[in-house]
Amino acid sequence: MATTQNQKRQRAERTRAFLDQLIEHFPDCFTRDRENMRPLAIGIQQQLREAVGNHDELKDTPAWLVRQALALYTRAPAYLDATIARKPRINLDGTEAGEITDEALNYATLRREEQKQRRAERRKQAKKPQKPRRPSAEERKQQKLEALARKFNT
Repeated sequence: MATTQNQKRQRAERTRAFLDQLIEHFPDCFTRDRENMRPLAIGIQQQLREAVGNHDELKDTPAWLVRQALALYTRAPAYLDATIARKPRINLDGTEAGEITDEALNYATLRREEQKQRRAERRKQAKKPQKPRRPSAEERKQQKLEALARKFNT
């Protein structure tokens, strides 16, 4: 069964709402502040699933939602920039959990460049001149009346 656009939109909204909950419940790990964003520990998905399972408010969270929230968070430009800057990885409690490998650095750099290219293409598309729209019948009539008035008033 195919997923409808409405279902995709609802899932995306639910993922963003869950990410907001993660930011609230794990402020030492998740943030919206670009300057304080740090790469997450390798394997943090398992840590997060355990922590969510032990949390009264979040314990009924499905696994797909945890995966989606992590994907949304780690694809953010600020997250990729933090990885490129080689900021140390962190655990859920904010403690350091290792360094950025060359492989992770290369991956983040590639993803960030792709984001920048897509953004530039969207801007380029937005700047393309639009075809001038054809005046409506009412506008053409008004233009003709104005032209006649100018012709006979001079």
